Parts: sequence; structure tokens; C-alpha cells
Amino acid sequence: MAPTAGPVLSEYRTKERFVRNGFLASFSTFTLKLTAALLSNSLTIFTDLLRNVGETIACFFAWQTMRRIAKGKAGTYDYGYGKAESLSSLLVAGVMVVSLIIALAGAVDRFRHPVDTHRVELGFFVAVYATGLNTLLWRRKYRLTRAAPSPIMESQWHLFRNKALVNGCVVGGLGLDQAFDGAPWALYIDPAASLVVCGFLAYSIYNIATKNTADLLDRALDESLQLVILRALAGHFDEYAAFHGLRSRRSGTAVYVELFLEFEGSKTMAEVQRTIESLKTELERHIPGSRIVIAPATAKVV
Repeated sequence: MAPTAGPVLSEYRTKERFVRNGFLASFSTFTLKLTAALLSNSLTIFTDLLRNVGETIACFFAWQTMRRIAKGKAGTYDYGYGKAESLSSLLVAGVMVVSLIIALAGAVDRFRHPVDTHRVELGFFVAVYATGLNTLLWRRKYRLTRAAPSPIMESQWHLFRNKALVNGCVVGGLGLDQAFDGAPWALYIDPAASLVVCGFLAYSIYNIATKNTADLLDRALDESLQLVILRALAGHFDEYAAFHGLRSRRSGTAVYVELFLEFEGSKTMAEVQRTIESLKTELERHIPGSRIVIAPATAKVV
């Protein structure tokens, strides 16, 4: 059994509660926005509803993923649950892509055939409520992510930041639309506000997809962390004979590094182990969340 399994599962249970609360918040605002969209003919409200539908579904799947992880058997997965988190985060991005396509099509149509909006008051007040609620959840999830980073929590705080900013744009768009009601150019406020919402969606999709795709493909650590490893090796250059390879990958919050070093044949195993422990301790101190394995080797490892 992995020695860190207990604390890891406890951490995931805390995250599961946060993700569940996010789903419940998204579902509560979805029902209100659905009512507002049915009462009005505002594209901004409809686009926001589409975005909320996608995000509510994504939050539900993220919650279910985290729930399954939190109930997992300790030690079943030696490398943690990072890939499950990344897959769930990519699901968030995938659902958002569908919403983006529908919203863009609606905005283009409204620019070509402008429509005067009506009965948007409920949508305005729902957007004000949603802005406050999502801002609160955004800050809470951000603090938890900084304390215990993970792909799914990273995507969640980005998601709720996006929700708060977009709802703020919806408030502004609907407010301007009503303030200048009757002006010929005011017909274009609604589709223009919808395009702003689409911009936030596209930005979030890009951030979530690029980061989590790299983690799923086991991309090596970025250059800054590799430099940390090379500096540590340089500091111990007289304690090993040759460097034969480096492998690295991420799995959720954990960083896995494998180093292959050759040692002088005259050294005892006890001396080799002291060097390994010294180098391992130094690297794990400088790379948070790292799991370092240093293996003796006599030839290059690819």
C-alpha cells in the first residue's frame, strides 16, 4: 500500500465537496436562466444559458470523477489519479466548445437580422445574482487550488472565474440594452454582448485544453524545472561517474522524475546510497510535489 494513500484520499474528499458545491450552484443558476430565456428574446441571455448548460453538465461529470476518486482503494493506482482529473478537465473544454459554436452561430444571425429585445428584467437580476455567487466560488476554489494544486481544481477555478466575468458582461450588456432602448444602434448591443461571452469561452477552452492534453501525453517537465535538476546534478558532479538519462512526467499534483547515474565500481553500495539520498532530498525540496527515483546504470537509458 502506498504510504501517502490516506492523506491523498482525504485531500480528494475535500476537493469533491468543493466540486459538488460548484455543480449545485451551476444547477441553481441554470434553472433561473432557463426561465429568463423563455420569457425574453435576448441572445445574450440565451448564449449565457447555453454556456450554463454546458458548464453544469461538465461540473456534474467533474463531481462524479472526483467522487469516484475519493472512494478509490488506497494503493490501487501507484501514480495517483492525475489522468482521470485531466480527462474530466478536457470534458469541461469539450462541452464548452459545443456551447461556443451554437452561440457564435446565433450572434452572426442576430447581426444579420437584428431583433429588439423585451422582458429581460429577470435575466438582468439573475445575472447580478450569478455574478456574486460565481465570484465567491471562484475565490474559494482558487485558494484551494493554490493550497493543493490539481488539474480538475485548476479547471474549476478557471471555469468559475469565467462564469463570474461573463455574468458581469451579461449584466453590462442587458443594462446598456435597456438604457438605450429605442435607439437604432441599440439592436446590436445584444449580439455584441453575446460575442464578448464567446470570447471568454474561447479563452477558457484554450487554457484548459492545452494544459491537460500535455499532461495526458506525459510531456516532460518544463525547462525551468529541468534546470533545477541539472543544477543539483552539477552540485554533486564529483559523486557519480556519468549521467545516463532523465525521464519526467506529471500526474495531477505529483511530479515524477527518474534519474539514471553511473557510479565508480570501487564505491560500496552504502556510499552510492548516501549520494542517492542526498541528491533525492535536495531535488524533492526544490521541486514541490516531486517523487524522485535515482537508479544506478552503466549505459544510456532512452
